[in-house]
Amino acid sequence: MQKKVKLQKINAITVFSAGHQALVEIESLRGMAVRGIVFNYLIFFAVSLALNGLFYFQLLGPFINWLFGGGGGIWAAVGTIVLWSIQLTVAAVIALVSLRFSIELLSLWHQSLVKRIITHFRQIEEPVFSFKAWLTEINHILKEALKACLFPVLLIFVGLIPVIGLPIVFILESHLMGREGVIVYLGSLTNQEEALELRKMWRWMPIRIGWLPAVLTFIPLVGWLFLPLSLTYEVVGFAYLVEKSRNN
Repeated sequence: MQKKVKLQKINAITVFSAGHQALVEIESLRGMAVRGIVFNYLIFFAVSLALNGLFYFQLLGPFINWLFGGGGGIWAAVGTIVLWSIQLTVAAVIALVSLRFSIELLSLWHQSLVKRIITHFRQIEEPVFSFKAWLTEINHILKEALKACLFPVLLIFVGLIPVIGLPIVFILESHLMGREGVIVYLGSLTNQEEALELRKMWRWMPIRIGWLPAVLTFIPLVGWLFLPLSLTYEVVGFAYLVEKSRNN
């Protein structure tokens, strides 16, 4: 029989702290989390290098050579400046898009982390493996990953709206970042009625727990590099707090 979940005074800070506590307390959880984060960075760098290479060698480089010509001279020097100005700007956008793609794929790893946390507190029935269901899940995650690639580009245009643009972007980012922890936990529940009930209760939960990683999305490079780690802490911490509340 399922025990009621009662979450009180939960926010991004308490969830992040709970994530650290869970990684220390639960056996083998830290190693699983580290492998997932390394896997995320490998995907991020591979996709970034591939997209930057394709853009430079197949589009930008040939176009600049056609427009400004090769060799020396002032005109060629101007072409070099234009080339690297465009390339660095596009590289920043590609890095953000690649990061969102890799983070979305990281949700596969997050599922195993959440299930490990649940089994630490209680026994659950292990679902029977189905290759068809697994392919369906992979297909769904790939589609969501492609959508996640378009989201930051759209937010760039929303952020250009005077006065209200940046607050709207921050709220949307907070919802998106916090949504990962809630969805992964709900997807790990075998009782669908309970999952539906909790989904209604936690309608505003993503914004409450997602603002901390959302702040990192506004810090280029350094913030982006720490974003996968922050999200893993949030996912682990949220699941840990929910399961712990069942035993109180």
